[in-house]
Amino acid sequence: MSDQCFKTLGVSTRLAIYQFLKSRPNASATVTEVVEKVSLTQPTVSYHLKEMERVGLLSRTKKGRKVLYTVNDVCPKYHRKCTLADIKFPKDLCAHQTSG
Repeated sequence: MSDQCFKTLGVSTRLAIYQFLKSRPNASATVTEVVEKVSLTQPTVSYHLKEMERVGLLSRTKKGRKVLYTVNDVCPKYHRKCTLADIKFPKDLCAHQTSG
């Protein structure tokens, strides 16, 4: 896994978003669903999602007017199963209030 992926997830908000997406069916959600879960503004969530996509943690697909973000199972650097796929995050990780 790329060091950049770990640095990106070093931000608690991004880690909470990543955990939320991993816990979803198909490891994906719309921006609106993420906003509701982490209780942050849409522009803030969009910024974090774009940063996570930039390093290869997430991919996005457009369905009509909605954008769906999905956790990548393949490491963007090594092109094999992502190390994060095997990490078990605490279930209450997303339950706390996140900031920025």
